[in-house]
Amino acid sequence: MSKSHLDTVRRRFERDARSFDAIYRLERSPFWRWVNTTLRRAVFERYTITFEQAGDVRGKKILDVGCGSGVYSVDFARGGAGRVVGVDFSGNMLGLARQEAEQHGVADRCEFIQADFLALDREEKFDISIAMGVFDYVPDQVTFLRKMVALTTAKVIVAFPGHSLLREPARRLRYRLSGKGEIYLYGREDVERIATEAGLRDSEIIRIPSSGGVYVLVGRPSTDAGPRNEGQDLS
Repeated sequence: MSKSHLDTVRRRFERDARSFDAIYRLERSPFWRWVNTTLRRAVFERYTITFEQAGDVRGKKILDVGCGSGVYSVDFARGGAGRVVGVDFSGNMLGLARQEAEQHGVADRCEFIQADFLALDREEKFDISIAMGVFDYVPDQVTFLRKMVALTTAKVIVAFPGHSLLREPARRLRYRLSGKGEIYLYGREDVERIATEAGLRDSEIIRIPSSGGVYVLVGRPSTDAGPRNEGQDLS
């Protein structure tokens, strides 16, 4: 990921941390609560799918890449996970995540790291790794997912935003005009290719049709999946 692109995305999440957190927390007015659950329905559906696919996490180690304000991380810990590591490059987001972990009494099982995931030098292995709302902004998808696979022993769960005839042009224009950076959208064949090249096997792709469409990819690491240098970007 280029430094300029990374800086643009980081600035956006630093600036809009509380706004993103409010989407999940539903702490705004009744109008915004309706907006979030109606127009952003896929956000809540992918949350449900993630925890269904993760199953019983009691005692397990979870990696949450692009953890943001800690919605998933804290709820995994509340569900009994023995250790949860959240990685995000937004300090403001991580501040909210730490507050949430303290509030729910799970701070002792949550570690939040401010870093660019691709630059993070960690060898710790995790039972389950997830990345929600991340691949919207990742240009080197195969490299990114392959690193997640290399750190995971049991299951990888990631979400890819789909192409949308109605929403896509407006979203791209909005991002361009507001200086929020480039976004990346995917078709099923893109997700299948990325999963294969990143070393996932027994993959399942769950399609969420609402809110423009999302693909949730669930797979297991291949035994021969190791770090390689090649990768292909999508635009």
